[in-house]
Formats: sequence, structure tokens, C-alpha cells
Amino acid sequence: MGKQAHVTISGDVNGRYVVEESRPDGRLVLAPDWPSENTSIDAIRERTGTRAMTPAEFDEHFGQLPTDGEG
Repeated sequence: MGKQAHVTISGDVNGRYVVEESRPDGRLVLAPDWPSENTSIDAIRERTGTRAMTPAEFDEHFGQLPTDGEG
């Protein structure tokens, strides 16, 4: 299999994509180019206005999680 074609789009949707399929009528099926700077956890957190939980927040939210006994 050859190297996939890449496209960069901008507008309501922005980012770098790979061409998954080129249809006979000219339509393209695109998929996100993974991984990319747009798919990093920092970029996702910036877009969604979130941050990582602190260890105390994690414990408060999840409590004592069950373990499989391996550690």
C-alpha cells in the first residue's frame, strides 16, 4: 500500500487529515491525521477548557478503585 495523501483544511473544521478514500464522483473520505499537534492532550484540553485532575481530586472523585492484585 502506498503513502496516504494528506490535506489541510480550514473553516468550521480545521486540521490536517489523510485521504481514506477517493470516490469516483470526486468526493473524498477524510480521517484525522493521528497523531498530530491537534490531537495532543494539551490541544484537546485547550479546546475543551479542561485540565488534569490533581491527585486529591482523583481520589475524591474515584475513591479506592479495585485492583487485579498484581501491584
